[in-house]
Amino acid sequence: MHVNDQIFRVQWFHILCAMLLLLLSACSTHQQPVTLDKSKPQAVMVIGLPQFDDSKRIDIRRENPVYAIIGITAKALQQVAREYKRIQYQDANPSLHRYCVNSMRHAIKRRLRKLGYQVKDLDMTYWQAQSAYRNKNPRLKGVDALLKVDIKRFGYFSASPFKPYRPGMVVAADLISTKERKTLSSNVYNVGYDPDDISRFDLQISYMTNIHVADKRYFYRNFKTLMSHAKASSSALKFVAGVAAESVAGDLEKHNHPYFLAKRR
Repeated sequence: MHVNDQIFRVQWFHILCAMLLLLLSACSTHQQPVTLDKSKPQAVMVIGLPQFDDSKRIDIRRENPVYAIIGITAKALQQVAREYKRIQYQDANPSLHRYCVNSMRHAIKRRLRKLGYQVKDLDMTYWQAQSAYRNKNPRLKGVDALLKVDIKRFGYFSASPFKPYRPGMVVAADLISTKERKTLSSNVYNVGYDPDDISRFDLQISYMTNIHVADKRYFYRNFKTLMSHAKASSSALKFVAGVAAESVAGDLEKHNHPYFLAKRR
């Protein structure tokens, strides 16, 4: 009877593990990348660019696994300390977030136009834009697809007290047709962060395309060092935003460009 009980418990453990994996998968908004179909370059000619989804702030974050062990109270204290550091960094760079997001937006529009798209700048959220299209709002006239950009994390992040603060951004980009609401292209980009440090569960994603732009000049061993270089550290975040913009727009290139051998004379 004792052996049967053990078998029963093992079976239930496996079932619970499977259910947990399914739950994590269900919570994820991005489960796999979708590549743009380049066999139909005329399918999308006009892209609408709604407002970005983002927290509207630079994130300054250091995780400490010890807090998770201690309990909820310690986690709450960690959250308060994190917010205090974020405010301090924001006070040192008050317009940095706005600058980075605006420059990222301009860079995406510029690159898309170079790729042959017409781009409509939409002063509304993605969901408002979808609603406006259904209601035949003239601002959405002729728009074939909407580019939904979601900045999930942006700032300096340290995975533990033994790791430095390093700059980065995790951004999801989805090109969705207005008529059918079909996802034409989708990807999640991790620009700059150590992939091993990012919790996909926290960000509700199942994968990341990692773009390595690490520059150790902008790694800071602690918050005090980061703040002593607050102005200089902003350069790294501006660079990360530029790389993110290039990655988002670059994935929407409509034509493959094969290399040809030069003719010998």
